[in-house]
Amino acid sequence: MVAVPRTIIKSGLIAAVSAVILGGAVGCTVTSGYDNQPIYRDNSVNRASQQLRQDLRRSGYTVMDIKRDNYRGRQVLVAYAKKNNQFYDFIYSYPDLKRLSVNKRDVKDNWKNDKNKSDNNRYKNKNKNKGKKYKNNKDDRLQQEARYPAIKQRAIRKVRAMGYRVTDIDFESKKNRGVFEIEARRGGQDYEIELSYPNLDVIKLKKD
Repeated sequence: MVAVPRTIIKSGLIAAVSAVILGGAVGCTVTSGYDNQPIYRDNSVNRASQQLRQDLRRSGYTVMDIKRDNYRGRQVLVAYAKKNNQFYDFIYSYPDLKRLSVNKRDVKDNWKNDKNKSDNNRYKNKNKNKGKKYKNNKDDRLQQEARYPAIKQRAIRKVRAMGYRVTDIDFESKKNRGVFEIEARRGGQDYEIELSYPNLDVIKLKKD
């Protein structure tokens, strides 16, 4: 049996431990094991975005937004900037920040206008739905009153007493008051009739 010098054993142990430490201390580029594509952490994206913003500002651009995207199968950063009233889209490779393309915008601040339009639509729809919800809640509250079924039947009987045949009846809130909307027929003609709630006063009567 050949004796192995202690210095060789010691060197081998140090090398093994170093390999383990280095293997566990990989930074922001970690091999995924799939097609050898790197996985990037979010904090590295933030650092790259900040670096790109600084570089463009030094070149005289006003940076409006930077977002992460895919370009021809690779991860990139897209920067929206302007200079001398001209708007640009820049595409940079990630994480090395090499410029891949630059595009001038013909429409001034087009991306921002699209965003504002979308925000306005969401605001309008939100307010519209809010008003509709309030209206429905008020309708439900009135229809849950104990007297509502009896008043509804009185409304039907009143329209019949007027010489009409009721084909449909609905209830809504109009101008802060309840209204029965009634569809009726007489002599082969359709009519729309509205009665106030709860007094059953005739608000509207017209041919449909």
